[in-house]
Amino acid sequence: MLLVSILAMAMSFTAVYLLMRGLLYQRADDELRVGLETWVGQVAPWPSSGAPSEFTQSVYYPGLGRTVSYAPRAFPPDYSQLDGYEPQTITSDRSAGEVRYYRALARYQSDGSIQFVAKSLDTERRLLTSLAITELGIGGIALFFIGFGGNYLVRRALAPLREVEETALAIADGDTSRRIPSWPRETEVGKLSYAVNTMVGQLQESIEESRSKEEQMRRFVGDASHELRTPLTSIRGYAELYHKGMAPDPDMVLSKIDQESGRMKLLVEDLLALTRAEGTQIKKDVVDTVEICTAAADSARAAFPQREVTVSDETMHESRVEGDADRLHQVFLNLIINAFKHAGDDAKVTVTIRENLDKVFIDVADDGAGMNPSDAEHIFERFYRADASRNRSRGGGSGLGLAITKSLVEQHGGAISVKTAPGEGSTFTISLPMVAQA
Repeated sequence: MLLVSILAMAMSFTAVYLLMRGLLYQRADDELRVGLETWVGQVAPWPSSGAPSEFTQSVYYPGLGRTVSYAPRAFPPDYSQLDGYEPQTITSDRSAGEVRYYRALARYQSDGSIQFVAKSLDTERRLLTSLAITELGIGGIALFFIGFGGNYLVRRALAPLREVEETALAIADGDTSRRIPSWPRETEVGKLSYAVNTMVGQLQESIEESRSKEEQMRRFVGDASHELRTPLTSIRGYAELYHKGMAPDPDMVLSKIDQESGRMKLLVEDLLALTRAEGTQIKKDVVDTVEICTAAADSARAAFPQREVTVSDETMHESRVEGDADRLHQVFLNLIINAFKHAGDDAKVTVTIRENLDKVFIDVADDGAGMNPSDAEHIFERFYRADASRNRSRGGGSGLGLAITKSLVEQHGGAISVKTAPGEGSTFTISLPMVAQA
């Protein structure tokens, strides 16, 4: 800003100086021309004839070889510097020891002589010097205020950027809770603060999500280790009892070991199923939910021939979804078998397929014992069992079935929820995006 201001002022002051000098010299030239037509050449009573004191004149006689000067000055002009008959700027005789400036003009007379007239430029030069000093003073003052004001305004304008810098450094040091103040979005700084805050917010969400997943993984490994350690402890205990002779019935020992190993096998298979459900990509085809639910019900009847399960289709069109038929069959079969195991021995299961707008809903309902609301909140968590001690004693599941079901449903772009109350049964509802009808 200062450099541009200096350049602009220098150009402006130079133009004003040259323009003023041209005007002053033009006025002197006009006075010289007027003088040649009026008072120049008067011999007496010159200079009392009214000629200005800053003028001087001389006549050169070529035949005589001498010059006659009128109103001579202490530093007479050197007319030999004139070249032509237009007004020119000349200096005084340098042999006088001091240089003075004149504006001079020459004219040939009819008798062969040459008439010279000159005007001292002392007044004009003093005026031009005063103008230059004034311009420099004004320019210096203006540059001072421009520099001071510009520095203040720039610092004020860049203050938000310094705050952005400090906040960014704090975030880089690990303080992801820091945020930049919100400025109007119409300004560049406002746009920058919005972008930085959005980026930091997403970064913090990613960090929190990573921490949450890490905590889930730690808890998952701990729970899996705990679940595996229980049957291993039992197996080792029965083996030690047998080796020490404290369990004389080998069939009983082998039966207990077989039961615990079966539990371990079930847990390992469920862990592998959960890993496959979360870590692999499903193949997607257009499948009919009614056919899949009917097939899952048939599989459940074959495994539990004494139990009753019915399928009800309440859709107006073909309820087709995009997904993996085998995975969806596993989802519905898990829910039906889960109802058989936990709703009670006399509980009946009903699978209802219905549609609403662009989604198809599958309700797997039973009329069994139901669950407490506190259990329903955690029913889809890994290794969660409503009554862990009773389930273990009766050879219950691993607590991963509903977690696997939830993971498979979410991979199909759907959602699963449960509605239950003690003594009123439970209804698991799955919603899946429906393929548009042709």
